[in-house]
Amino acid sequence: MRSAEIAKIANVSTRTLRHYHQMGLIPEPPRHANSYRDYSAADLALLLRIKRLAALGFALSDIKGMLDDEARAGGAPSALQEDALERLDAELEQQIEQLQEQRRVIAALRAEQLDPALPVRFAKAVKRLYRPDEHAKGAEPATQQSAVMAVVGHVYTDADVAELERIVDEAERLGLLDALQEMERRIEQLPADTSEDERAELVDGAMHVLRPLLPCFSAENWEDDPNEDIWRLVDSLQAESVNEAQLDVNQRIEEALLAEIRKQASRRS
Repeated sequence: MRSAEIAKIANVSTRTLRHYHQMGLIPEPPRHANSYRDYSAADLALLLRIKRLAALGFALSDIKGMLDDEARAGGAPSALQEDALERLDAELEQQIEQLQEQRRVIAALRAEQLDPALPVRFAKAVKRLYRPDEHAKGAEPATQQSAVMAVVGHVYTDADVAELERIVDEAERLGLLDALQEMERRIEQLPADTSEDERAELVDGAMHVLRPLLPCFSAENWEDDPNEDIWRLVDSLQAESVNEAQLDVNQRIEEALLAEIRKQASRRS
């Protein structure tokens, strides 16, 4: 059999066959006077064996080791083959678990209509907080500021997400979600020339809404963040989508909230 014929029977390309030769998986038959190589039935059997092992998931380097070990053992199954099978089985089990987890995530995304670009827990909390179906503008901030949300979702640790979930739970319990939404709406509508009195009034109003939620905040999540550089990127992304007054009010609220969180932490210590 010539190379094209054996490749066709084994349903591989001649390029794959040449690659197997280069790796030493299949010996190259000598060329005849007509310059063609002549493959035997044994070569075909070996090629089919390699293809089968590769289809099971073995790396070609592992297959070569197994074949070499079998050749040394006179064709008998070897300990190396058993070890390779055990290792492959463990790898496949891990892949199955990962695929099952991916399916669980996809099911949650579909069932709750969450943004697939965000981690599930973070996306759930954001959706509960902003309630897009009830948003005055008819579009949720995750859509308006998708870049910001994508970065924040990436940076948020489990502790950060847990804090956000506590805040949303307590806001629901206290009936503050409407007030939080109204606060967000008012900031979104601030004109750039908003007066100092109006800005200060809005900051005071925001803190009045946020103060009952202070026990849900963790000081550890607000101090010495190793992702400080990324948070600066988040700030710059937000600054691109707001005017000077909106940025100023948001920064004041964040500073006032941080001061309250630190007071709370000092009282506990």
